[in-house]
Amino acid sequence: MLNVRRHLKSAAIGALALAATALSATAGEVTLWSWRTEDQAAMEKIFAAFTAKNPDVTVKLQFTPDADYQNRLSTALRGGKGPDIAQLKAYGELQPLVDGGYLDVLDESVPALKEFTPAALSGSVGIADGKIYGVPYSTPVMGVFYNTEIFEKNGIAIPKTYDEFVAACEKLKAAGVLPIAAGGANGSGWALEINVGVVGPSVYGTGFYDEMMSGKAKFTDPRFVKTLEKVKALQPYYSDGFAGVDYTTATQQFISGKAAMFFGGAWENGSFKAQNPNLKFSIFPFPADKAEGQVAVSAFSDGSYGLVSDSENKEDATKVLAFIASPEFAQLFADELGWPPARSGATANDPVLKSMLEMQTNATPYLTLVGFRWQTPTASSVVQAEIIDMIEGKIAPEKLAANVDAAVSTWFKPKE
Repeated sequence: MLNVRRHLKSAAIGALALAATALSATAGEVTLWSWRTEDQAAMEKIFAAFTAKNPDVTVKLQFTPDADYQNRLSTALRGGKGPDIAQLKAYGELQPLVDGGYLDVLDESVPALKEFTPAALSGSVGIADGKIYGVPYSTPVMGVFYNTEIFEKNGIAIPKTYDEFVAACEKLKAAGVLPIAAGGANGSGWALEINVGVVGPSVYGTGFYDEMMSGKAKFTDPRFVKTLEKVKALQPYYSDGFAGVDYTTATQQFISGKAAMFFGGAWENGSFKAQNPNLKFSIFPFPADKAEGQVAVSAFSDGSYGLVSDSENKEDATKVLAFIASPEFAQLFADELGWPPARSGATANDPVLKSMLEMQTNATPYLTLVGFRWQTPTASSVVQAEIIDMIEGKIAPEKLAANVDAAVSTWFKPKE
């Protein structure tokens, strides 16, 4: 997945993955590279369904930890030794591969892409030519995961207002329960950026993104500053010593039942279930100030699968991409991974996924990713570097907002 998640794996696994070299082309074998190591079992099952119907084509999956993936892929592509199909980051992180000529255009070769929504395709489009370079697989939302057993045991209902949310945190803390598992250590400042993405939409509303894109609003807008203030105000309820707690530790605090809540994205659903099948949890959108206020969530195109231009198995690889673009893949993806597929129409057989699909009905683009990660310095790079200092009170929310605005102003041009 994109920088929204930096799942930290062991150095040994990373070294082995980096040492792997692309195999020479074999007829009927399509190599597909991915950074989603935690999804390996599910993806093998999904592509087994493809092979069952296409016995002449085998999909050879290769997984590299996220922290190493982008470098491995870029190095391989430059040397002409990449896979047939590559899992691609979205939006601005896709563009270097497009600009380098490493990917084929898919508009005509994968006709089913015409059945995807513009929002789903937005992360896989070349910014200069508007052509499609990847088949998207998911449009996740972000929200507050919560342990339903802990909430029930402590007599807590899903908060309908910000004050109710804080009251729930106070009640949990008094009961000796960690309210919110969170941390930003060891390069996981991106996880704290997600907190901004979770809190923000119910503060600044669904129209704020368009205002930002048109130049009518800036990061220094009081609504964005208020978002940062709320993220900072929740610090007493984060993991003890949160600045020294990384993403992996925070997830384990939630998965083990030590924490009642976790701010995250749809991708956590399948991961949480795989690591603790007995965990009882669900998700809700962060509440607005008032019960009648607009409640919204951040959403985005997570990534896509693209055809590498140097592939020697393009015919078979295109068959695989057509499968990824199909309703069958969307349903398998929903069932096996439990997060919203990019193609609409899949049935939610999982209750947590059902809640996330309902949340999609009032979504707004994940601001720092969708709108401001196209060039450097990105909004995300500034947020991730400074958010711990803001939460700890070393810099004011207004200062962080101003720093983000100054950074993106060096390249961002409002849409006319």
